[in-house]
Amino acid sequence: MRQNPIPEKKLYPTMLHSTKQLVILILAILWLSGNSNADSNVDQIKNKLGEVFHRTMAHWNFDYNKLDETKVGVACIPWNDIDPAFLEGGIFEAIGFSYSMAKEDFAIRTAHQGCEQMARHYEVSDCTCQVVLIDNEVRAEVPTNFITGLKAE
Repeated sequence: MRQNPIPEKKLYPTMLHSTKQLVILILAILWLSGNSNADSNVDQIKNKLGEVFHRTMAHWNFDYNKLDETKVGVACIPWNDIDPAFLEGGIFEAIGFSYSMAKEDFAIRTAHQGCEQMARHYEVSDCTCQVVLIDNEVRAEVPTNFITGLKAE
């Protein structure tokens, strides 16, 4: 009978170790692809919120793109009422904006105050004034529970 040059006892632990590495690699790839999809969804929602803000400004006969920098757009975001139809064609009930400001933090504060004043004036409730745009960059913060709820619809 011919002997195997590699003892069996050493072969199995090596195969087992390689299998564990393969399983870990597959799980890591699946986890990363799941996170990139979540990040992609967040980015899409942020971009849609930016579009809603621009649409709202147009409704009030303002063009955000023509405002001088440093500029900020804040909207009273009704997270419980946002659905795909709102993101495609809705407008915010209360907004605030500032432009041609010396510092970003002052621009944010001014736009935020404008949003809160408009929300009070029009008696808008069930929303939160949040930064949507700083200059031309979408800076909206999307709550994780909102993303989960939107997927369920």
